[in-house]
Amino acid sequence: MANLKNAGRKRKLNATDGDRPYQQRQSKKFKELNSELKEVQNTPPSHLDKHGKWLWRQIVPELKKVGNVKYLDQLNIANLCSAYSDFRTAEEEIAKDGPYPKVLIEVPQVMTYKNAKGKTVQKVVKVTKEVQDKSKSNPMFSIKNTAERTMKTLCADLGMSFNARAAANIESENYHAQKKNEDATSASPLGLVKFNV
Repeated sequence: MANLKNAGRKRKLNATDGDRPYQQRQSKKFKELNSELKEVQNTPPSHLDKHGKWLWRQIVPELKKVGNVKYLDQLNIANLCSAYSDFRTAEEEIAKDGPYPKVLIEVPQVMTYKNAKGKTVQKVVKVTKEVQDKSKSNPMFSIKNTAERTMKTLCADLGMSFNARAAANIESENYHAQKKNEDATSASPLGLVKFNV
């Protein structure tokens, strides 16, 4: 549904008495519709691994306190938990394997032994050894970066970033401050003129 009044602006969900009438109506309607929706479940979905389940248990109670997240948002919360799990798994793999991928190479090695006649013999054999390939980075970095971007987007969508939470309050405060300034300067046309300054 297009927001015809604001043409591209985000809807204001926490309008107060001093806000514009259409903003108050939108806010009231949103709160009424949101109150009828089913709550987010407290228990994490079974498909999440230990990291995802841990995050679910941490954030769902906090999201419920805010009150804007409902059952319909569970898919986004599950996606966030899954991305967090990918992020943590990638971090663990990078910590274990290092910044470069491990590859198997065959290294020649001289083996010395005595044959059946008691004579010392040297033989070159190839031994498989695991080393880090410093020509490329660990592919887990790519997984980690993708998970970070996904988490950042989903956190903003769910109102879990500082900017998302602050924007809801700042919009209202900025409007009131601007309105107060407009009222003060428009009281008299001479308010705009500075005499003997």
